[in-house]
Amino acid sequence: MKEWNCGEMSPGNIPLDAGETDCGEALTPEFKKARDKALYYLRFSPKTEDEIRRKLAEQGFSPASVSYAVGFLKRYRYLDDEDYVRRYLERMGRRKSGRQLRYELQQKGIDGETIDRVFEETPVDETETILSLLEKKHYPGAEASREERTKIMAFLSRKGFSADAVSRALRRYSEDP
Repeated sequence: MKEWNCGEMSPGNIPLDAGETDCGEALTPEFKKARDKALYYLRFSPKTEDEIRRKLAEQGFSPASVSYAVGFLKRYRYLDDEDYVRRYLERMGRRKSGRQLRYELQQKGIDGETIDRVFEETPVDETETILSLLEKKHYPGAEASREERTKIMAFLSRKGFSADAVSRALRRYSEDP
């Protein structure tokens, strides 16, 4: 593991008060501004580490100040990708397929290992999700025509559900609407 000295910025070089690093050095104005901008972004909605890095880089902050700001947020637990995935699954897990959830999380810059770890802890019940979507769409179940069945299967496939999960849910819904 690398030893950090006071001349380098590291995730551990987080300010003890508003204007100093762990080494007692004064923060540069750019570092303070990057930290404040990152905190400002989090006021509106949770963000992933990658989203914060991209937003700060787009604003023209140096890589060192971006790393400093991200380290600050992580140290004070304002930024935690694993927690972000858990909350995302709680919020969106009843509306989307596991495949769609994974894709969206990867688009937000979360690595596959983190996503897999959280999915193992909090499995998504696709059958229940499909059943709730069928109710929402007022699917007639056993009385559905072939055209209605094809249409709902296409809709669910576009949402990312596997053909097997869709067939299983449709059978269950038709038996017990």
